[in-house]
Amino acid sequence: MRIDITSIKEGLPGISSIAAQQLYETFEVCMHVSGHPEDLLLKMDGDHYVDVAIHWQDGYNEQEARTYADMQYTTEHGAVCLSVMLTTAFTPYTIIERSRKGTGFDYWLGDKNTFLFQKKARLEVSGILRGDDAMIKSRHAAKVEQTCKSDDLQLPAYISVIEFSKPKAMFTKR
Repeated sequence: MRIDITSIKEGLPGISSIAAQQLYETFEVCMHVSGHPEDLLLKMDGDHYVDVAIHWQDGYNEQEARTYADMQYTTEHGAVCLSVMLTTAFTPYTIIERSRKGTGFDYWLGDKNTFLFQKKARLEVSGILRGDDAMIKSRHAAKVEQTCKSDDLQLPAYISVIEFSKPKAMFTKR
């Protein structure tokens, strides 16, 4: 499978094109800072143990460096960018709305192929700039627990943890 990360810049039903472009820029900074080429393999663990070919364009410059100097913010939003693309590639869903604070998840998911968007699943995302497998597993476990807050909805929850230095994704459904 091949994912062109640049396509997020067009936006999604629940992410405007301007917001999606910002997500892409944060992803781009994380990839550049981690020293990755524009075409590489992402190791994916969790429900899918596959290598995913990802393409991005490195337009990193000093203005982006100043804009995204807060690497915690940048890493989290870069992880959202990649997680959104993994969600659309590996599930029947797309992003339809940002969740409000305190729900235990980040985004509402709905069917890709209908104009009648309904809240059918949840997505929780976390990003790690540099970490080992133990850190990824620990963060994943914490995010699984966090999504339990909204289990009364009786909807599937997808958890995506992105580690940029390798790069690696742990993507699961619960």
